[in-house]
Amino acid sequence: MSTTTSANVGVVKYLKTIGIVNNVDNGRGFAEPYDLAISTDGRIFVLNRCDPARAKGIRVGICNINEDYLGEFGDGKGHGDTQFDLPAAMAFDSKGRLHIVDEGHHRVTIFDSSGAFLGKWGSFGSSDGQFNGPSGIAFDSSDNVYIADQHNNRIQKLDQDGNYLLQWGSFGCEKGQFNMPWGLAVDNKNNVYVADWRNDRIQKFTSEGQFIAVIGESGTSDGQFIRPSGVDVDDEGNVYIADWGNERVQVLGPDGSFLQKLRGQATLS
Repeated sequence: MSTTTSANVGVVKYLKTIGIVNNVDNGRGFAEPYDLAISTDGRIFVLNRCDPARAKGIRVGICNINEDYLGEFGDGKGHGDTQFDLPAAMAFDSKGRLHIVDEGHHRVTIFDSSGAFLGKWGSFGSSDGQFNGPSGIAFDSSDNVYIADQHNNRIQKLDQDGNYLLQWGSFGCEKGQFNMPWGLAVDNKNNVYVADWRNDRIQKFTSEGQFIAVIGESGTSDGQFIRPSGVDVDDEGNVYIADWGNERVQVLGPDGSFLQKLRGQATLS
């Protein structure tokens, strides 16, 4: 895919900033937010990973675009059903169930949209259906779930109950290989996009793991990345990349052409 500059800029416009620092263990505000997911009724679920000194405050906070505090769930650091170790990402399925991947517990924990615990699956290892530091999650149109199995350098595809379906990837820098894959996204054609963190690129695959394209390379120029940590795709096929090492978000067109970069316009909130 090309990364040449396109005249089609301005696809994203700053609207507002949501959130305040939370220096206590719970309540309104964020503490090391790692990911967010939006329910069908427009509520914003924010994954507060917290720092080690406040680990008992690890939780999911709920707010809306008007900044109303709507509640929270999760019982801090620990090994219980509603506790976390190193939660990394989350996503809703079509039934409104929130799935959270935990790279410390090597598992996926499922809650309903009110925060009630529903179940969990996954264990540590490298066999089919096991994980070593799962770090990204996304669903396709059939509610199959894709997990970025970070330290196993692979993507696993499972059904909505956590039953193993298939996998692809291995350690390396060639096409279809990974070096600590992190974020995941699925487009409206069920193609899978992977933020290949240490390889400084995005890779695109079919839902069966067949390689389609590489997007980007190492660097600081437009269309280049340093440790991309997140990726998403809109209905038009535009690709949004959290370019973590360059402290920016980049927007690329469906063909990989550069559209826009965002460095942040945060205001008091």
